[in-house]
Amino acid sequence: MTTLYLIRHAQSRPLAHQPEREWRLSEVGTEQARGLVGVLGRLGVQRIYTSPYQRSRDTLSPFAAAHGLAVTLHEGLRERRIAGQWLADFREVWQRSWADFSHALEGGENSWTCRSRIADAVGAIARQHPGETIALGSHGNAIALFLHYVDATYGIEQASALRTPEIVKVVHRDDGFTWEKTFSAGAEFERLATDFRLTPGIVA
Repeated sequence: MTTLYLIRHAQSRPLAHQPEREWRLSEVGTEQARGLVGVLGRLGVQRIYTSPYQRSRDTLSPFAAAHGLAVTLHEGLRERRIAGQWLADFREVWQRSWADFSHALEGGENSWTCRSRIADAVGAIARQHPGETIALGSHGNAIALFLHYVDATYGIEQASALRTPEIVKVVHRDDGFTWEKTFSAGAEFERLATDFRLTPGIVA
């Protein structure tokens, strides 16, 4: 059995003039990343993979430095690309993307494509490191679509409840993935996680 902790990045600071890959953490997010050091340390993480997006890397870098772990970037863990241009208010796109997984704006990625991409990435990582405990840094939409892959009943309401940061536990066996729905990262984590709608610049 391989244990996988999918970690949504801490609170970020989206900027319209900056490529999404380069968005960094907000001041709150930076403190959250520091707070994750102790939380992840108690989970027995042995290996770290992360999306190449800066906010995901910055979320896990304090833990990696504190525990002497290398961080491996994996393009398959990146966020779903919503559109080819800045969207401050993406609620309508978000809702339609869950109602119709084939829906995509120009320059964007549809839900089916992202779901398949992240499922392939997580599966490959799990098979490469059987029996290990691995942290996977990713993003809200991508993690939600992976959970839909694992459990087709997972939908927009659960996806909308994912916080920044968030930790989801999944185990991998020969017969596939199991989402550990009762997992809790503990009281310390509950104190530092925030509603994603508090992200600066996001229309609530």
